[in-house]
Amino acid sequence: MSSNTSNRTKALNRIIVQLGFVLLFTILIQLSRSQLPLVWTFHDTAGERPAQTTPRNALTPEAWNRLDKERLLVLYEPDNPLSEKIRKNVEQILSGMKKSYESVRAGEELPNVEENAAVIITFSDLSHMGESAWLERFVAEGGHLFWAALPQVNDAFYSLSRKLGILEVGSYVEAEGLKLQTNILLGHAGESFHDPGLGNIVLQVKLTDDSRIHATVGEEMPLMWQTPYGKGSFLVFNGTMLQETSSRGLIAGGLGVLLPDSIYPVINTKVMYIDDFPAPFPMGTHPAIFQEYRLDLPQFYKKVWWPDMIRLARSHDLVYTGALIVTYDDDVSPPFDWKKEANLDNLILYGRDLLKAGGEIGVHGYNHQSLTMSKRVSYAFGYKQWAGVDEMAASLRELREYVQAAFPNYPLRTYVPPSNALGPEGRAALIRALPELKNISSLYGEDGKNLSYTQEYGIASDGIVEMPRVTYGYRIGTYDRWIMANAVTSWGVFSHFVHPDDILDPKRSGGEGWSDLYDGFAAFLDFVHDRFGWLRSMTAADASVEVERWARSKPVFERRPDGLYGYVNHFTGEMYFVMRTEKKLVRTNHCSLLRIDEGVYLVRAERETFSIEWTEG
Repeated sequence: MSSNTSNRTKALNRIIVQLGFVLLFTILIQLSRSQLPLVWTFHDTAGERPAQTTPRNALTPEAWNRLDKERLLVLYEPDNPLSEKIRKNVEQILSGMKKSYESVRAGEELPNVEENAAVIITFSDLSHMGESAWLERFVAEGGHLFWAALPQVNDAFYSLSRKLGILEVGSYVEAEGLKLQTNILLGHAGESFHDPGLGNIVLQVKLTDDSRIHATVGEEMPLMWQTPYGKGSFLVFNGTMLQETSSRGLIAGGLGVLLPDSIYPVINTKVMYIDDFPAPFPMGTHPAIFQEYRLDLPQFYKKVWWPDMIRLARSHDLVYTGALIVTYDDDVSPPFDWKKEANLDNLILYGRDLLKAGGEIGVHGYNHQSLTMSKRVSYAFGYKQWAGVDEMAASLRELREYVQAAFPNYPLRTYVPPSNALGPEGRAALIRALPELKNISSLYGEDGKNLSYTQEYGIASDGIVEMPRVTYGYRIGTYDRWIMANAVTSWGVFSHFVHPDDILDPKRSGGEGWSDLYDGFAAFLDFVHDRFGWLRSMTAADASVEVERWARSKPVFERRPDGLYGYVNHFTGEMYFVMRTEKKLVRTNHCSLLRIDEGVYLVRAERETFSIEWTEG
């Protein structure tokens, strides 16, 4: 073969190799733009649920009954609205802390008081109990008393006031805001909260030197304090805000400091929702957005907002749960046809990014019409009223087909109600149309207008996990920080949601541009990550598994001189507990410890039996 022929052959081979590389590169680029790689790599992150796992029991029924379990007594007045609200919050916290308790009306015969670790009084007037000398004896002999209502000054009060640590009594005053002097709320020792929503009526008092003040109002006026007496102690809440759901953390924190070496289970999750995402973005321009970025709205969300949200997730340990909308058409009558009313471009583009980052696509609705047949609720939000369950279910089935067209076999596990409104008919439609649905995420707290679907963490009678969201928005006010702090202390939960169009609404944005909203939101997430870095970031679907595990578990504890011994019946996987102790911890068995605050530890139990050995600190 001549040298010219050989050179031509080598040149041809090089061209073929280069063309091969170009073809391969082109194929890879096209695949990266399509949904096919996602279909190939998708796997269900929610895993096996506790209901499907064979539970393990630490104790037999006989051993369970023999164990001397920690019991509490709740005293209430049934015709007193304030007492009933405080009682509800106390009972909700005790149930979540897996504490054994009994609620008894004031003035009724009391069941073996000395067998209880603590008594919680949810009303103001001690004279309504009849004879109250037993309170002093109970505490002196090692019991603990939590007076969770604003004290009423009368003879019954004065007979106990010195034991409560009160030296002098003044008048009642109104106070706004408070300052936490200790870590009664986890991670918040020394923090002040000033907001009109945080109001109290407070009794002016002067305390003994041995009283430990946990919270104050105004000019260092005691709001919550603890005083030792004999072998036990008194804890007094000198205000009215424990009737609010938003202040339940003070009850959990109060019990934590009152009961020696206290421990209670927490869910331990951090969940971030983006409502109305993926969804069609509004067309056209917004004056402030265009002035700052010179982009129309679809391009702004694609080139600025979404990259910024991804950056926030990476820098603050977040995993997003999107709540999908197919169309903003307000039609509530079939037929529904996504092929005519929507396209897959946004869902594929943003859904792929969401899932690649470990996030979740949840359901907000085929459109943004709340699934309720209530005329009052629909009218309040400016929505159309659905005719019935069949129509709602038809819209949800069409949404499911829309998702399956982009991401075949993707399970829709999370539902977020539009405007946080949901009726019983809507719930029935969800169960009928979405077979993989596992949890509903609406709102935590109270709704004075009775329009929202409010929830408690737990499992509903139909098996759906109730998983409320706690805080909202890019602009985090003092009241939001308060609710967040209480939720972390009560349940070990951070749960927050935003909307893409919050930026466009003057009220929700406070008139701020995206760059300012981004900076403020990032600062809030910095605070959360700094104070509560121990919380596990996960999707709503994964978090619902943890809520179910927590809800079904039955932990009890035995305190011995050498340590604390934990036993969990219906154990379906590792569990987390918050423990407060001043003891010196020397050894753990089948668990691990992480110090998360002064004298506070996160306990991770790996088996149904575990122990923490200690010596006196």
